[in-house]
Amino acid sequence: MAASSKKDTLIEEAQKFASRGQFDKAAKAYEQIIVLEPAAINHRQKFAELLIKCARNDDARKEFETVAKHFSKNGFYLKAIAVYKQLQKLFPADISLSLTLAELNEKHGLVANAISEYKLIYEYYEKSHNVPEALNILDRMQNVDPQNIPIKIKLAEAYVQQGKKTEAYAVFIKTAALLIERSDNITLSKVCSRVQQLFSEKPDFLFEVLSEQIRQGNATTAIGSLQNLLRSNPNNKGVWELTIQAYKLLDQPQKVKIAYQHYLKYFPAEPVAMLGLISSTTAEQNLTSALELLDQYESTLISAGFLQQLEQIYHALDKSDPINTKVLEGLLRVATAAGNEGEKVSLTSKLKSLHTVSLGKQSISAEQGSSTALPGVETPEAGFSEDMVTTSPLFDEEVEVEIEIDSPFSVLEEGAANSSSNENWLDSVGALFDTVNSAPRGVKFSNEQENSDAQSHFDLGQAFKEMGLYDEALNEFHQASQDPSLLVGCLIMQCVCLRERGELEKATTILLALLKPGLTPEESCTVKYELATGYETVGKTEEAHALFNEINAVIPGFKDISSRLDATNISDLLDFSDDDLNDFGLK
Repeated sequence: MAASSKKDTLIEEAQKFASRGQFDKAAKAYEQIIVLEPAAINHRQKFAELLIKCARNDDARKEFETVAKHFSKNGFYLKAIAVYKQLQKLFPADISLSLTLAELNEKHGLVANAISEYKLIYEYYEKSHNVPEALNILDRMQNVDPQNIPIKIKLAEAYVQQGKKTEAYAVFIKTAALLIERSDNITLSKVCSRVQQLFSEKPDFLFEVLSEQIRQGNATTAIGSLQNLLRSNPNNKGVWELTIQAYKLLDQPQKVKIAYQHYLKYFPAEPVAMLGLISSTTAEQNLTSALELLDQYESTLISAGFLQQLEQIYHALDKSDPINTKVLEGLLRVATAAGNEGEKVSLTSKLKSLHTVSLGKQSISAEQGSSTALPGVETPEAGFSEDMVTTSPLFDEEVEVEIEIDSPFSVLEEGAANSSSNENWLDSVGALFDTVNSAPRGVKFSNEQENSDAQSHFDLGQAFKEMGLYDEALNEFHQASQDPSLLVGCLIMQCVCLRERGELEKATTILLALLKPGLTPEESCTVKYELATGYETVGKTEEAHALFNEINAVIPGFKDISSRLDATNISDLLDFSDDDLNDFGLK
């Protein structure tokens, strides 16, 4: 009880000293308070702020770090960030503070803020020619923001400088894939030209990029680019196979079939394309066309060792027509080539039975309808009736590969031909990297997680405001304002920051502009409350009093409105006229 009483007395003394500008005495009072309650973080933070006013920055740092570590340890990352930001202002050359801030922002999911801090660290290491550490920071930046193109390009170039060409090439691959997804043709052309300069032994860069996209399931993005590559060079087997793979991922069997047809035009002896076309036709349950293709390609496929695949195709056809002798004969040829004696015996027996039935039908037909036979027309060989297989052209008309997606690769050759020098490329990379978080990044809010990110920016803005870091607070409120649900609150808080740093006129103008229909009662009262506070600051008590009364009529007891109205009324009661003063004998 005595300790508490002493603490309260010391706090009162400290406040009096501080109000008089006697910060040394106020700091001494708080130093005694901390001895009484060493775990009281709020008192320690106030002590640190007083130490700054006493120009005892090193002592202030010790106290601030104790406060910040407490916040961080207990998961209050936003409060910890605000404290470390204060320290960063005091010790701007201490790069360890930027690293701590980067890690705290990363933990809390504030990507843009983390990247901004990491960039400061990278530039520090780059200027000091500490390439390994600079590379390490770039790698960390990439992990924080894997969609950031300038960071990836800078990382790839850093790998090249370190002689890590394998790592550099892998990053260039990922960078190009992102550029294709974003249809950034200009930057993509520059990247491709740069890769040609650095990796002349790897002429298939674009193909590898598209292969990576297909592996990741991005077939929709890749297909247009693949078609453009085929236009420029249709004699690339790999591109044909990748195109077919993309159409399969997109579940477009008709385009898979068309692609196989064109593949065979350029590579008529390619068994993979033969098998693919037959399989596509079989999947359509087009028995006639499938058998024609098998007549054309079966011997090649058997020689190439595709026995199992051929057997699967013939079995699929057998299910649709179990008594088709051409299908059974095909199965017999495959079984013979595979040396499957049991299957050969079974199929031979089945074929004999069908031949017997067929011959019997032909005899009856000859006896009953011989007069209808046309002269000069030979009777089909036993087992191959004309109604079983009808011949028709395989492709009635020329079919072109459909182009549905405009590709950025249409400009690549031109870009490569006009590629700039190595120096210009690096200059453009530097310019790109300079844009990384040089201004507050826009945050899109399309899901719950991103809305949470906006709220984090708002909360961090509040923490900065409470510590008097108004520039930082304005930046955070600006980022959070891109969430429509936080827009009004962010604008109000930005006005508060402007007012606190002395830009009262600007703050008042914005607040007055906010007072329009469409605000909720609480939003309207908040705007009026901050307006009234600003009016009080410049001595416009009547305007402030009027606004307080308006607020109280809408939401009684809003914030501290009652006590502020009481204070205004007391002031009015004590505002005596000259006559009143004469009556009291005071004038």
